[in-house]
Amino acid sequence: MYGGIRLSNYSELIKNLKNVREYMKDFYIYGFKTRNDFQEKSQRTYDNERRRIESWLGDLVKLNDTSRGRQVSISADCGHISTNPLYRAYQSKSFTDNDILLHFYILDILKSEDSLSLDDITNRICDNYSIILDTQIVRLKLNEYVESGIICKEKHGRAFVYSLCPQPKFIDNPDFQTALKFFSMAYPFGVVGYYILNQLGIENDIFLLKHNYIVHTLEDTILMPLIQSINEHRTVEVVNFGRDKQERTIYGIPLRIYVSTQTGRRYLILFNLKYNRIKSLRLDFVRSVKVLDVISNYDEYVQTFEKNSKYCWGISFGNFKKVGNFEYIKFTIELELPKESYILNRLIRECRNGKVEKISNSLYSCTIETFDITETKNWIRSFIGRIVSIESSNKNVTNKFYEDISKMHQMYKEN
Repeated sequence: MYGGIRLSNYSELIKNLKNVREYMKDFYIYGFKTRNDFQEKSQRTYDNERRRIESWLGDLVKLNDTSRGRQVSISADCGHISTNPLYRAYQSKSFTDNDILLHFYILDILKSEDSLSLDDITNRICDNYSIILDTQIVRLKLNEYVESGIICKEKHGRAFVYSLCPQPKFIDNPDFQTALKFFSMAYPFGVVGYYILNQLGIENDIFLLKHNYIVHTLEDTILMPLIQSINEHRTVEVVNFGRDKQERTIYGIPLRIYVSTQTGRRYLILFNLKYNRIKSLRLDFVRSVKVLDVISNYDEYVQTFEKNSKYCWGISFGNFKKVGNFEYIKFTIELELPKESYILNRLIRECRNGKVEKISNSLYSCTIETFDITETKNWIRSFIGRIVSIESSNKNVTNKFYEDISKMHQMYKEN
């Protein structure tokens, strides 16, 4: 208590990344929200998360006072940074007093011993440091370090013995360290390379990435269990939220992870068992993943995916309840050949799931079959000055195209 007011307990350390990753993502992607725009949690929660992010990222956090309030954003020139600053969030996991004590006690004891049993380690802690700890507490910490690869566990007779895992000899190899520098800038899981470089006291002084989508590292804690479930042929329970911010629990079979070469955005391709269809989910809209049971006929779902994925323009499998239905769109362009032969070459090269046909010396048509033709709109519009006609099985798409042309005509006509 201070002056009759109870001060909240604030710490830069966090138990998990779930809450703060949403704020970091909003600050980085949007950058125009004020305190009042974050209505999902209390304003105290907002203040604590903002202060944590400011302490981690320092000068990268920008504050802009407007008539609506103070806007918080994260600003970084991603093409000129040698490490991803958002990795610092992963270094902020909270710990208990026992965590920090046992970290040094266990490592100090095993440093001078080849291998010891659980009881031996517990007794050495009691004798060497005059502290009494329950065996179960020591066991949990040992198993945590075994899973992390810090400690090795082997069975001798009826008991397990523990020892420090030896450091790989190749870790001091300059070529390996160069690979680490590259890996620390790559994604996914570049944070692993970043951790090892930190441990070795080495900085990346070689690599810069022109298209460096640093914000997607916040999804790595979601991506890891998904990759595990794909490798082990398991079902998952995914908690997902859409643009309406409503959480939905989806039960299904993860099949692939897609990555956009334009935005770096990552998607989960999943077979939704409730609706019996393939669905794509943005990883930055996934809140949590729970790995469930092994599924014996996993290969059948993979075959269904491979059969239908060739009809995807991007990541959408359409809005159909039954996989296998698709739409078509056909547009015709007029070219001045051979002067504009590069346009024809681009049309042929980029026309996924489609067929380019010659109508005359100057007219060429492109017909595309896909699950969701709305994904083709931006690409088709890049030929807008040469489009002669357009038709589609989805009348809404063609009507919207002609409406946009009419509006653009009116706008330029008035000017």
